[in-house]
Amino acid sequence: MTQKRRIIITILAIIGLILTFDLIYIYMKANFLSGLPKSFCSVNGFIDCDGVAQTEKAFFLGVPLAIWGLILYLLFLFLSWVDVINKKINFKLFNVFKNPSSYIAAIGLFSFIISMSLAYISISVINKICIVCFATYFVNLFIALCAVKKNFFITDIKNTVLDFIAGVKEYTTLFLIAAVAAVGVLGYFQRSLILAPSIKIQKSIEEFQKMKTNPYTVNANNLGNVDGDVSIFVYGDFMCPFCRVMNIMLHKLVKEDKGVAVYHVNFPLDEACNPTVTKRIHPGSCILAKYALAARNQGNYWGMVSGIYNNLPRDEKEILHIGENIGLDSDKLFKDAHSDTIDKYLEDQVYRGINEKIFATPTIIIDNIPHAEMLPYFKLKELVKQSRQRHRQK
Repeated sequence: MTQKRRIIITILAIIGLILTFDLIYIYMKANFLSGLPKSFCSVNGFIDCDGVAQTEKAFFLGVPLAIWGLILYLLFLFLSWVDVINKKINFKLFNVFKNPSSYIAAIGLFSFIISMSLAYISISVINKICIVCFATYFVNLFIALCAVKKNFFITDIKNTVLDFIAGVKEYTTLFLIAAVAAVGVLGYFQRSLILAPSIKIQKSIEEFQKMKTNPYTVNANNLGNVDGDVSIFVYGDFMCPFCRVMNIMLHKLVKEDKGVAVYHVNFPLDEACNPTVTKRIHPGSCILAKYALAARNQGNYWGMVSGIYNNLPRDEKEILHIGENIGLDSDKLFKDAHSDTIDKYLEDQVYRGINEKIFATPTIIIDNIPHAEMLPYFKLKELVKQSRQRHRQK
């Protein structure tokens, strides 16, 4: 490699490093540091680096693409100077790098092809672009073009493949150890998603969204241990899809943790029974709440709750059919659902939510601390753990 090419590639790699450091900061801010101002490259709904950093396309094998970019530019720097370094330290392993310029060209070309695929996904799938990411795409191309020898990368790709095979043959044991270590580390990141919190949350919620029915259904008026040390109050609306997901999570939680009790408070976002609702949001959710409360008179409130969430009945005939399927008396269920007692019961629950300043469903309250967002299951368990820690500190 000529000195001129070496210097140019070094400068481009340093530029790439600066850009990837910025991308790592953007990624950390978007996924781990809440409350900070938007990044300079989050201009609108389309040009939005922060938004891109929070999507599942921002990761590969559980590792953010920004970190892969950091590794790439460090590799370019190493390959640019490996022959110079080897002359000074004479490290035998470095002798396998016979054609570093070819490796840079081949890797640069490959990374640019991947970059163009990511650009397509960003524009057509995510519908957001990261201008800093796009800048690195062209840095990759310039590095490849600067390092290319002849025959438009054919020679470089050939040299890279042949030298790689030769190096693996010469250092088979070392290569296998490195490969196993890499698979182990990447496998851990992929399973734990420790570097991909937004994807971890998404996958946790999706696990329950995909359930067509509640496999943990309890047919009783109580959910969990009423004498437990942690009480969870969930404010829900039967027509809220995330309330259905939360219902399954809470059933699973009380099955796994015998010290938790769950109390359901109906808060329909329906103007028919909720005076805070001024426009049509979930029409019909009031009557669903009344039937759930009516099922309590027959000892199966939670069975009815899960039955409604599972089937989302369109009319009272379908609601009564759900009641029949869980062993309720249809005539009594209908009569109770339209009684003044149930009307008053629902009114009390709605005003309880109003007094608690509930504005969205599902909202859960633990130790008087509200959580008005769709929580992943692992976060729900963490909140229970935190509640116990608070109790011990009192």
